[in-house]
Amino acid sequence: MWMIVNYVIWYLFVFIGIVWIMVMLMNKDVPPKKIKGSALPSVSVIIPAFNEESTIAKTIKSVLSLDYPRKLLDIIIVNDCSTDKTGKVADSFRKTGLIRIVHNERNRGKGYSLNRGISMSKGELIVCMDADSTVNKDALKMMVPHFEDRYMGAVTPALKVLNKKSSLESVQHIEYIFNVFFRKMLAFLDAIHVTPGAFSVYRKSVLKKIGGFDEDNLTEDMDIALSIHNAGYKIENELGAVSYTVCPDNWMTLFKQRVRWYRGAIHNSIKHSYLLFNKRYGNLGMFYMPFNVMSIFAIVFIFSSILYNVVFYASDFIFKLSLVNWDIEVMMSKLSLSAIPDLVFHSITTTTFLLMMGLGLGIGMLLISFRFVGEMDSGRKINYFFYLLIYPFAIMLFWTAALLFNIFRVKKRW
Repeated sequence: MWMIVNYVIWYLFVFIGIVWIMVMLMNKDVPPKKIKGSALPSVSVIIPAFNEESTIAKTIKSVLSLDYPRKLLDIIIVNDCSTDKTGKVADSFRKTGLIRIVHNERNRGKGYSLNRGISMSKGELIVCMDADSTVNKDALKMMVPHFEDRYMGAVTPALKVLNKKSSLESVQHIEYIFNVFFRKMLAFLDAIHVTPGAFSVYRKSVLKKIGGFDEDNLTEDMDIALSIHNAGYKIENELGAVSYTVCPDNWMTLFKQRVRWYRGAIHNSIKHSYLLFNKRYGNLGMFYMPFNVMSIFAIVFIFSSILYNVVFYASDFIFKLSLVNWDIEVMMSKLSLSAIPDLVFHSITTTTFLLMMGLGLGIGMLLISFRFVGEMDSGRKINYFFYLLIYPFAIMLFWTAALLFNIFRVKKRW
């Protein structure tokens, strides 16, 4: 039974990898969207902030540097009762005359802050901008033309990592580059399921139609994207619009971030379960969301299998070692040279073979992603191996923790 499950899981992952490559090849000659002669719409940029004193100034300067008519820009900063100097730093930008700042009376969360900003906004389009992000100055002008399609509900940027000094940060940079490729492939399939907080653009009328952001959702960017699809609107991705975000610089912060993300993904998959195998939602309902749900259980299964094998063989070794009175030399002598070939042969299991296949596919996908994005990283090559060989186990741990946290109803933490 376990072997059958193993086959099915690895078949799914190999299949999806091949699908992304085929989608890319089928759409490689699709021309980029160009600005027509129509007038530019007014845009409100909303920046929710909680304890972001070290990054918010750079975020605000980035927005003020946008190549977009100042008279069409409306910038709203919502200080969510920060306990540091975030509010004071934001207030220092009032003199520009382009910024409005509101202070929540108590900490209400990102969803509430975004909705408050939307209720005050003047623009036809809404930009949601995390307070630890920056954006290229031409990003907005590159994203706006997509809204000439009246069924366009939102447009996402190409999101990259701003900080990549340490190995952990560099590995996340590689991950984000792959996600740039991945999100564009989903755009070709009209199946984008997340509109990241780092400079996604929305049609204001659509946000109002669906009731704004869910204020009690751990991953409001996934929930809002699925709600946009449910309302009958599309989500596009603009590769030329590049935004940057600050990634976690230590394992504990990364763990907390990913568990929050993955708990939110599980919650939203349940909340929007009507999408599953629903042909009304095209590739999103018939292909991506079902695969996404199956992937969660597949990842947890693989991690559990690996953990079980490690514990089983370790305990078996310790038990046998105890039989020879903890004499490691006697234990090692039992492994004669003649037994080594058999030991090596039996270690090459089906799972090992599938892991090697997955590694080869992963390397190919990684190279395609960097070439597709046009950013061949010149950093330390060891980070690529870390990303392919070690990082997946961390991701499996995060997913398993997220599932267990949801099952045992651990308190939500933003």
